[in-house]
Amino acid sequence: MDPTTDDNLGRTLVKNGLAPNLLLLDMNTSLSVPHGFDLPAPWNLPSRMFRFPIEVATPEKNQPRRIGLRHPLLADHPYVRHVETLLGYEIDREGAPNRYGVSSGLTVRWWHAVDLVTAGKWRELLQTQAFTEPAYIMQAVSFGCRYTHHEDRRASGYLSIAEAREIMRAVGAIEPKERGATVRSFTAPGPCLQGKGSEHWPINAVRLCAEDEAWGFILGIEDGWFRYDRSGFLQWSALGRERYAAGDSATYTEASGQAAFAF
Repeated sequence: MDPTTDDNLGRTLVKNGLAPNLLLLDMNTSLSVPHGFDLPAPWNLPSRMFRFPIEVATPEKNQPRRIGLRHPLLADHPYVRHVETLLGYEIDREGAPNRYGVSSGLTVRWWHAVDLVTAGKWRELLQTQAFTEPAYIMQAVSFGCRYTHHEDRRASGYLSIAEAREIMRAVGAIEPKERGATVRSFTAPGPCLQGKGSEHWPINAVRLCAEDEAWGFILGIEDGWFRYDRSGFLQWSALGRERYAAGDSATYTEASGQAAFAF
């Protein structure tokens, strides 16, 4: 029997009000916690993992619809318990991978880290880090250093350097001894032309591990290699570009013609 036509699970989810219809269920591939559903801490945190805790695989020709948790620890989520009560059985703790064997479990671990950092909930992230991985937390540190909330006119990033350092300590990251070499492990600065001929100097980290990238942003900001533009995006500063061009030299010449140390 073709599982795409004999979709008992899909019809059950719609019948119980867990999904509006099969079309949207297939588009979303997840169940979302309804607005107004009572969620105590920590489940009320602004994390997409907590808002969309259950994944639902679309039925394929040789595979029926599947339902599973996006993380095993979500078994204690109040909405998960509510859905299990309606269905009358335990939802698979290992997720619901599609026909290619791909689950959204790794994606939502990243969501959890970056969502809480950008919401200013980095302390809560550390309290709930069992739902993510240290590498994703460090990637979120990089994101929090690189970007600024669009409503924040201070142009200083989602995270302060002190906050970023506290997070790195909490996940056991070891600060590199060679500060300049760490920043120079980023791709060489290159201009990107914007509207009206203005230049932006994006910061690119190619094939760096999450820990090295996060430390690169922290040290680069502290030592002046990077600066925020008026929009709150981090970019190479003129000083940083000069230092990068100097390479491993102990000194370099600034644009003003004055000699300086390449720390």
